[in-house]
Amino acid sequence: MLPVRPCASAFRALLLLLAGVITPVVGATGYAGQPVRAVLQELQSAGITLVYNDELVPAELRVLTEPVASAGIALVDEILAPHRLKTQSVGPGTWIIVRVAADAGAPGASQVSRRLAAPATALEEVIVTASQYNLARAAPEGRTFLTQDELRRLPKMADEPLRAVHRLPGAASNGLSGLAHIRGGEENETEIYLDGMPLLEPFHLRNFFSPVSVLDGEIVADLDVYAGGFPVDYGGRMSAVIDARSVDPAADGSYAVGLSLYHLNALAGSTFADGRGRWLASARRSNLSQVLNLAESDLGDPRYIDSFLKAEYDLDDRTTVAAHALYAEDQVNINNSGQTEFARTRDRNIYLWTTLEHAWSDDLRARALLAWTGVEKDRTGTVDDAGRISGAVSDQRDANSVLLRLEVEQGDDSLRWRAGLDAALLTADYVYASRLETTAGYPFPGSSAETLVRDAAVAPDGSQTGAFVAARWRISTALTGELGLRWDNQTYDRVGGGTQLSPRANLLYDLSPDTQVRASWGRFYQAQGINELQLEDGVGNFFQAQRADHFILSIEHNFAENLSARIEAYYKGYQELKPRYENLFDPLVLLPELRTDRVRVAPTDGLVRGVEFLLRNRSSDPWGWWLGYTWSRAEETIDRSDGPRSWDQRHTFNGGISWNRGPWDLALAGTWHTGWPTTAAALTTGPDPEVVVGARNAARFADFSSLDLRAGYTFDVGAGQVLAFFEVTNLLGLKNPCCAEYTVVDTGTGSPELRRSVDYWPRFVPNLGVLWKF
Repeated sequence: MLPVRPCASAFRALLLLLAGVITPVVGATGYAGQPVRAVLQELQSAGITLVYNDELVPAELRVLTEPVASAGIALVDEILAPHRLKTQSVGPGTWIIVRVAADAGAPGASQVSRRLAAPATALEEVIVTASQYNLARAAPEGRTFLTQDELRRLPKMADEPLRAVHRLPGAASNGLSGLAHIRGGEENETEIYLDGMPLLEPFHLRNFFSPVSVLDGEIVADLDVYAGGFPVDYGGRMSAVIDARSVDPAADGSYAVGLSLYHLNALAGSTFADGRGRWLASARRSNLSQVLNLAESDLGDPRYIDSFLKAEYDLDDRTTVAAHALYAEDQVNINNSGQTEFARTRDRNIYLWTTLEHAWSDDLRARALLAWTGVEKDRTGTVDDAGRISGAVSDQRDANSVLLRLEVEQGDDSLRWRAGLDAALLTADYVYASRLETTAGYPFPGSSAETLVRDAAVAPDGSQTGAFVAARWRISTALTGELGLRWDNQTYDRVGGGTQLSPRANLLYDLSPDTQVRASWGRFYQAQGINELQLEDGVGNFFQAQRADHFILSIEHNFAENLSARIEAYYKGYQELKPRYENLFDPLVLLPELRTDRVRVAPTDGLVRGVEFLLRNRSSDPWGWWLGYTWSRAEETIDRSDGPRSWDQRHTFNGGISWNRGPWDLALAGTWHTGWPTTAAALTTGPDPEVVVGARNAARFADFSSLDLRAGYTFDVGAGQVLAFFEVTNLLGLKNPCCAEYTVVDTGTGSPELRRSVDYWPRFVPNLGVLWKF
């Protein structure tokens, strides 16, 4: 084989890119680029009998290189070989298609020849992006962290599928919130999609730490998680993307009913029109209110419901139309244990969207999405601690958007390009009022009396548009690259709109069939959403888009059939960060703006860097396990001084072990990480002692650790199955501090004392339930 000349290779790639952009449809010649299944069907019509299933030869499998053979079983084997498939004779004129056993350890195997062999994966299926994890796959693939069965057996509070993201390296979690800080980012730096639809408010009980998402675990087929470096198809977020796809019902119908301490849920789905159509419906209602009442808890009365509907219909073999609806509603009435703070929230989210997908040819596909989103929030509350503090809040917000998105993809196994355009019309209405009064001497001796009144009513509107183009090509046999550019614009802000350009690049180098090196670089912008105006903190304007630059290097190696390791190093630089507001001592409050420790955090820039290690062993007989470690630093610059972000955790260990035998399954998952930063206070000495608040985030809470358990048993009932399960979050009841409170106490000796009381995240949170599938 002649050596590849870099200049010639780059020039060829440029010509291919221009050809792909200028000529949208390229006619295929020979067999290269055609679906493998279509070629096999053609050969069978010539008299060859082949036996295979859709799992071995899925519809998306393509002929990667033009074969030398022209007919017969030799042609079939040559087409199958790059996909590690082959034929095996089972009788005269009849062959079955089987997988080729891995030959990594075969005596005399040449690593050079294996590396230069034809690639085993079609270009459109190649994962060039670093930091991508696949969850809930039906069958394990190279970058699958958890299969569907593994995710089902994983301990996860409230049976919440998105909590699996907390087990990934680089995720910072407090143990209660369903949201996670991904690689040092804020929680709202992660975008969540369902069947291509971005979800503005993807979690229930947003004012109560968002413990449960609006996605019932039974409707989630799989998740693609990008912890960084995601492609230009995704815009609007700086840190991460979670792309969820809903399940398709079985041909003879899929039905399920479940009951747990957290919710009652039901699902139904089937096909119609001789299999050309599919429908799915699910509904879920919270049981938290009843459980808290039985436990005589004073946490309040949280309730939520959600439902999902999907209908798809194949107009023909190349065209599919689909309609989706997602509805979520919350109502929470909560009071604290001291009976001084009361809050009531009512939230309602509605998502309606329809999609049209059409394959113009085997190499050209297009997709259109039309959607409407409505988000309503109503929050009221009071604080009344006689003689110390009093206040009230009334906060009403409505936001609506109409979104149109168009996407097109075209190419063969040498070059593929895709492009997209999205445009949204946005409106919002805000009516906000609050009052806060404190007396002299509260919260600390020497504190002056304060009165703070806020009253605002605004109605922003405008548009949000974006466009992207990306090209992926095989630069050489072992090297695959992708270049992309994204453009975004917003016009609803009061500074005349903003425009951002986001170039991104990804490279994949196959050192061998078992070792891949990936590198990603890109720029990511996040504009403030029209529903994210910070009126509660006295901010009546939108800020310019924030920016993050990602640099990621990843090495992944498969040691054996079930054992793999991944090491990733990442560097994320923040610029143009907008101010945010935090509570210094106690973030776990119902009405944060009515607390005296509320502060403005205004970083000019930030820096997150880290190294992640993940070792994964997947075995079905009967054990499986994983172990992850992350070292990271999440810092930001405020007043020319660098300090940790409030969710910085320097060291993190994640691990789990599962056992499955017959109807029984058992899983343990553990997390340990360095304690999150906090702010300390001290009392001065002297005749007039004062409380002095230290530097923000200069101290740390004790380390966080949790061991979670889930056990399940499946048994047959008639034509269906019943899964009974029991799980515990924080099985050992460990105390993980979340917040602190400082009070000055008169000891009677003439010298006051500053006392610090610490509160903790939930300890020993059980859940049990049953799920009947039929």
